[in-house]
Amino acid sequence: MLIVFAGLPASGKSAVAQALQRRVNGVLLDKDEIRSCLFAGYVDYQRQQDDVCVSVMYEVARYHLKQRADVPVILDGRTYSRRYQVTAVEAAAAQMEVPVYFIECVCSADSARHRLEADQGKHLAEDRDYSLYVRSRDSAEPLEMPRLVLDTDENSIEVCVQLAATYIKSQSQ
Repeated sequence: MLIVFAGLPASGKSAVAQALQRRVNGVLLDKDEIRSCLFAGYVDYQRQQDDVCVSVMYEVARYHLKQRADVPVILDGRTYSRRYQVTAVEAAAAQMEVPVYFIECVCSADSARHRLEADQGKHLAEDRDYSLYVRSRDSAEPLEMPRLVLDTDENSIEVCVQLAATYIKSQSQ
């Protein structure tokens, strides 16, 4: 199965994805880590480079799922706030012949601002700041796929992981 984390920058995707990965003993693929490995010294944060990184992420997911279909693969690092992004991951999952579960993390703009300010200089993505959050929010398209929405302002990481695990279990039965 593919577990896809969606949400704006600083919404809590990575924190929840990392904790869920430990809980389900899955494989976590992070777009920012892949970008850093592939384009070290040449990172431009443009859509084309982003799409290349995500394509690599899908190929690695395909490999893992072919080797161990029972180990969930968790995708992190993309907002999935554009229809083409959702369509691409759904197509990848269909080609892999695995179910895909979307988990969207949300938080208030104030929380995002505070998280981004606290992360300045600590995150792999050097373009990750409040202006990126605003641009991402303003260009986001409505998400229409079935998904679990986790409010990371209202719930702790532990509660979010429990909700995610329960959702995945209920959807996979």
